Amino acid sequence: MQDDHATQMESRADVAEMTVRIADLERQFADVRQRCTEQEQQVHQLRVQLERSDQSSSALRALLEITPAWVFVKDQQHRYHMVSRSYADALHLDPKDFLGKNDLDLGFPEELVKGDPARGIRGFWTDDRQVMDSGKQMIYPHDPATVDGTVHVFHTIKTPLAQSDGSIWAVLGLAQDVTRITQVESALKESLSEQQAMIRAQQELILELSTPLIPVHDGVVIMPIIGLVDTTRAGKILETLLDGIGHHHADTAILDITGVRAVDTHVANALVQAAKAARLLGTEVILTGITAAVAQTIVSIGIDLSSIDTQSTLQQGIARALSRKRRASSVR
Repeated sequence: MQDDHATQMESRADVAEMTVRIADLERQFADVRQRCTEQEQQVHQLRVQLERSDQSSSALRALLEITPAWVFVKDQQHRYHMVSRSYADALHLDPKDFLGKNDLDLGFPEELVKGDPARGIRGFWTDDRQVMDSGKQMIYPHDPATVDGTVHVFHTIKTPLAQSDGSIWAVLGLAQDVTRITQVESALKESLSEQQAMIRAQQELILELSTPLIPVHDGVVIMPIIGLVDTTRAGKILETLLDGIGHHHADTAILDITGVRAVDTHVANALVQAAKAARLLGTEVILTGITAAVAQTIVSIGIDLSSIDTQSTLQQGIARALSRKRRASSVR
């Protein structure tokens, strides 16, 4: 009986030990299974990333084939790692012909590649170095490049490319040919300049036509003033009056303001200045076209015209001038 009891005890101990070992193995298996599941997830994620990468690469290759812009990647030694089809076609090369070469190897003029400060040319490499050293994107609106012996103008954007550790290894460039646009802009500016010159000439002609000086008698001239008198026109009135007095040897000038739409302080001061300037040349000024309303306005703004001979109508002004001429002749 004792032997049977001992045997049972040993069996129970073995079972307990086996149970513990099985439980431990189950835990180990669960851990392995968990790790396998995690690895499967990682593999799946990596596969997705690779597929996305392939899709991105495929999209990039398609873009490089169809874009009309010049797209390129150059490293720290200015060697090409990638170019668009349009860039290669412009130089009559295959995109693969660019790989490992720099701009000088491809035949670009040295002054455009390395720059020529005396001629105001920055140079491709100067721009590349600026972008890679600063780590900042740069935009060059008027970037020259020679294509088939002709200098074209490009709008160029250059941006730095960094490695996983953050160090800049290359520059990505996108250049759009804006030569035609630049030519059109220049033509428009030239045309606009010509139009502005024509407008100025027309304005001067209008000023001359709007401020005519008319000789009506020996030594008597009339200047009819019509419309708005601004600063520019006031200066033209004074200039025309003084030139006409000298040219016609006038001793009497009649300024007729019948056609002036509004008489204000500016207009009145211009008339006073003209009369004073004429008097310095020995010419008397008669101001005509003073209506009751105009007279009231002049008084209300406080302009003193007492030094100027005023008449209500042009006819009266002419009669006054001729009367002076007759008196002067009789005295002589």
